[in-house]
Amino acid sequence: MKEMLLISVITVVLNQKRGLQKTLGSIAHQGYSNLQYVLIDGGSTDGTLDVVKDSEGAIDFWISERDRGISHAFNKGLAQANGEIVGILNAGDWYEPNALEVVADAFDSNPLVDVVCGAVEFWDESSHHLHCFSNPEALDKETSVYHPTVFVKKSSYLKYGMFNESYRYAMDYELLLRFRRRGAKFLSLENTLANISLDGLSYRNWHSALKEARRARSQYFTWYNVAYYHSIAVMKNLVARLLKRAGLRGMYQAYWRSKNQHIAAKLERKS
Repeated sequence: MKEMLLISVITVVLNQKRGLQKTLGSIAHQGYSNLQYVLIDGGSTDGTLDVVKDSEGAIDFWISERDRGISHAFNKGLAQANGEIVGILNAGDWYEPNALEVVADAFDSNPLVDVVCGAVEFWDESSHHLHCFSNPEALDKETSVYHPTVFVKKSSYLKYGMFNESYRYAMDYELLLRFRRRGAKFLSLENTLANISLDGLSYRNWHSALKEARRARSQYFTWYNVAYYHSIAVMKNLVARLLKRAGLRGMYQAYWRSKNQHIAAKLERKS
């Protein structure tokens, strides 16, 4: 029998007691035995550490101390990751039950791939919100790959670099764009791998996140290209938020669904 790939999953958390419980639950229900779980706490004071201590048997490494931001916390986690494959799952987000097995199979079947990503479900409080596919081919234009679905070879982090700690919101986009521009090979799956709560830092600070995404693109493209796609991203977000604020839930979902139809068709043709 072929040996299972060791997968490291990193969770960073700061004062998210309830969100962490949901994340830990999804890790516990993976059923993937060759797993290293790393938890980086930024110095929580709300009872989060009680949750961590109650789950110590399922956590291979954890630390609680102040850090310099999320990018720094991610890099601290990467320094502790021993797996051949690394995933990052923020507190409050959760994996689908078979996510790690699907990812391991994808890497086994595609040994030259650096990054595997997949579809994501967005949730607003307790209700289902949106289903979106990751699209690495559109990274030059927009944030088109959803970070909780991303799994990266540890060797690829060593080759292409870790998180840029000058980014506070779009550090995942900057890293993935850098990987793609430097030649990393991506594989996008149609499988739903993860779920995201729409209350994260980047969602709440969407305008700042878009500014950082523009900064990341400015390293590779002309000012006109950067300005053009930044304007489109701002417009799309404004339209979506106006529809949601007006209570037009069906129109809001249809608006985002229309962005994903061609990606779904493309994935179907590949499968």
